[in-house]
Amino acid sequence: MGNRSILYSPWRKEYWTSDTKQKSKNSKTCVFCKPKDSDIILNSSKCFIQANKYPYAGGHLMIIPKRHINTIIDLTSKEREEMFNLIDLAVYALKLYMKPEGYNIGCSVGKVAGESINHLHFHVLPRFKGDVGWGVLDNLSVVSISPKELTKDLKEVIRKNKLKIKFDIK
Repeated sequence: MGNRSILYSPWRKEYWTSDTKQKSKNSKTCVFCKPKDSDIILNSSKCFIQANKYPYAGGHLMIIPKRHINTIIDLTSKEREEMFNLIDLAVYALKLYMKPEGYNIGCSVGKVAGESINHLHFHVLPRFKGDVGWGVLDNLSVVSISPKELTKDLKEVIRKNKLKIKFDIK
């Protein structure tokens, strides 16, 4: 393999070998349409926050509309307002919890854009100097936190800091 490094991430194998991608095309079988209560960090009337079960990095969150849609233009104005309030809340909660130096925030719509689940969702990833970037790995640092631990801890951060009130989440 020459000078090429390998990033070992065994927790993602379950996702790549599952039928989650195929199931996401149908609202009756989509994992985002029927999430487990224990996986939800915060629920609003139209959307919710969930830790990514197969994270790219520690603290990786997803903001997901409850309605099975796949494009931003399909959001109602109320869904859009809640999604972006929850993105703000997620960034703020991660700031309190992990104190990152930056964030990646975005979504992929369409297979050619990197979409793997056919249900609109935004990713919020806390970033640190020297962590794994989207390009070349150099001076690798590791932030280790499981999705279950992140879910439990962020629920407490949100409750303790009254973030539902601060970000007008119903």
